[in-house]
Amino acid sequence: MKETIFFIADAFADQYIGGAELTTEAIIEGCGNKQIVKINCTSLTIDFLEKNKNSTFIVCNFDSLEDNLKIYMCKNIKYSIIEYDYKICKYRSLAKHKKITNKECDCLEGMFGKIRTAFYGYAEKIWFMSEEQKDIFLSRVSVLKEEKCEVLSSVFSRGDLRFIQSISQNEKNNKYLILGSDSWIKNTNGCVEYARKNNLDFEIVKDLPYHELLIKMSLSKGLIFHPLAHDTCPRIVIEAKLLGLDLDLNEYVQHKNERWFTGSVENCRSYLDDRASVFWSYYE
Repeated sequence: MKETIFFIADAFADQYIGGAELTTEAIIEGCGNKQIVKINCTSLTIDFLEKNKNSTFIVCNFDSLEDNLKIYMCKNIKYSIIEYDYKICKYRSLAKHKKITNKECDCLEGMFGKIRTAFYGYAEKIWFMSEEQKDIFLSRVSVLKEEKCEVLSSVFSRGDLRFIQSISQNEKNNKYLILGSDSWIKNTNGCVEYARKNNLDFEIVKDLPYHELLIKMSLSKGLIFHPLAHDTCPRIVIEAKLLGLDLDLNEYVQHKNERWFTGSVENCRSYLDDRASVFWSYYE
């Protein structure tokens, strides 16, 4: 009988299309013949955990996971965490915390921090999106052991990588794209101001279905992406690289200086093609 592996998340790609959800879905698609069950954090119970305590759990975004469940999992469940942002902070961003409260993040000092610290500390494995993100966690969460931490990066399905490659040679226009987002961290207004100041022809893209967005990108000259705080491994930047766009980025794009990304497009594609396999090789 095949072992069931449970994925726990606030939302999955059929409920909300975000970078984290797309990476989670690509990981699941690459599972081979493993039996996967998806469970929303709000549907998880102690009784369910107890009945399945010999199974493996993969925890993705977990803001809606109740504290009593985290505490139970620390002592009774074999689990890993895929860390997409900075859930050591109530705002999931150290810079956003400072922006809102006008002080450095101190979330790890109270009860919130004690539970989060334990939850990360008891994890069998923590997968990060970038080297910089991993280093920040290691510097702030004293119980983390470096040997339990590994950089996975954003994960793409084989089908999406093939689709991106198939449109990558489309003729480009002179427009730079700017991601239209209501998220503070994505800094849409700042990117628009930058484009105007530098006399760049630009277009804001928002709420396009995923493959329509990729086609739009494939026809464009470049991407302007200047987040206001650490963005761990933004998919749109990777997609723009694979599609041959000019990249106008700032220092908060955390994966931008990693070797797999700074080299050729072919090297980047080869690295991404292997990420789901790297993940699942740990659970063999």
